[in-house]
Amino acid sequence: MNRLFRIIKLIFLILGLLLLLAVPVSGLVSAALNWKGICTNLDVHAPCTWWEYAGNEMFWAIFIFIPFLFIAALVFLGMSLAQFIVSIVQKRRQQK
Repeated sequence: MNRLFRIIKLIFLILGLLLLLAVPVSGLVSAALNWKGICTNLDVHAPCTWWEYAGNEMFWAIFIFIPFLFIAALVFLGMSLAQFIVSIVQKRRQQK
């Protein structure tokens, strides 16, 4: 049971790291596919560089991935806390 718990916790850690990596990757891919040399800021169309456009795309990608990252981090932290509590209880039982 403890091994399964550690594997699931590791999976959520890797999932969280992949979600962090997904933000810049999705922004760069979106910029590579959609950049036309113009950025839209507050309904104003202005010329911009590719990196500026990619930064804007990364900013908007954050809004897509943050909820998933929050859930993955919350599950990981909850499982880590549960594992910590179980280890403390086991140590106290061994001391008695």
